[in-house]
Amino acid sequence: MIFSLGEKVRFTHESGYGIIKKQINTFKYLVENEFGIDLIVLKVNLVKIHSEHYTEKIVFKDKIESDSNKKLTIQEIEIPEIDLHIEHYQSAEKQLTSAEILNFQLRKADEFTQKMLELKISNFVIIHGRGEGILKNKVRALLTKYSGIDTSDANFAKYGKGATLVRVNYKYR
Repeated sequence: MIFSLGEKVRFTHESGYGIIKKQINTFKYLVENEFGIDLIVLKVNLVKIHSEHYTEKIVFKDKIESDSNKKLTIQEIEIPEIDLHIEHYQSAEKQLTSAEILNFQLRKADEFTQKMLELKISNFVIIHGRGEGILKNKVRALLTKYSGIDTSDANFAKYGKGATLVRVNYKYR
């Protein structure tokens, strides 16, 4: 498996996760762990986490309709997202209070937003889950501290009611 710069990965040989910072060679990557420590890790000891994407990938697919000889181009954009569900971060032996969990999730949302702004990403998704709407409201309130940001419900077909689409207008930042 090939990892991309900014992808979130789990370690197979120990607990925790990290972000790919650099490919050193065919077999080794420089990974920043959750504590901000840079580690050199063998590729075989890494597994991609699909709940967060820190890079904007654009894939173009061409589809040719044989009957009408029309060529249709479909542009699919994978929007970076972060999933704030606590089970993605909390190990079974760690028990946090509801307030600690909420603060942790808000910190993660804020860190992710800052990273997206640094990378000049225009659209990203924060998955907060449906629940009672507490986390959703807190996340949206948190985002108001950033200028040029607009929020709305993310694609219902993909996320249901449990995610917020964040649009950044860099013209107003």
